[in-house]
Amino acid sequence: MTEPASEKPTGILVDLPQRLIQITWRDDAVRVYDFDTLRRACPCAECRPWLHDLLTQSPHEISAATRQAVGNLASLQDIQPVGSYALHFNWADGHTSGIYDWKYLRTLDASADLPLTDQTT
Repeated sequence: MTEPASEKPTGILVDLPQRLIQITWRDDAVRVYDFDTLRRACPCAECRPWLHDLLTQSPHEISAATRQAVGNLASLQDIQPVGSYALHFNWADGHTSGIYDWKYLRTLDASADLPLTDQTT
């Protein structure tokens, strides 16, 4: 199954000092995500077991550790592409199992839509 063109980026900028990542999508939408939001939204089975049918009880509750996680990255090498469909983050807290596909990132409606002005790539 192929993803709609709007769910693939045309550009990614990372600002490590400000802890931000800017993604420009094919439909020209620009989203800026802060690292804390991304870390707390980790889609892995440990952070969100109900997404992977690993939790049979309700309600679907995010653990305190995930809700309070801080998104820190040591270097640009801590952000890696996964094929042509996702990004993988090696968070400084040792959490490295989340794969953020383009569709999932697109659903994380970032609060800021303004381009980064002082970026480090």
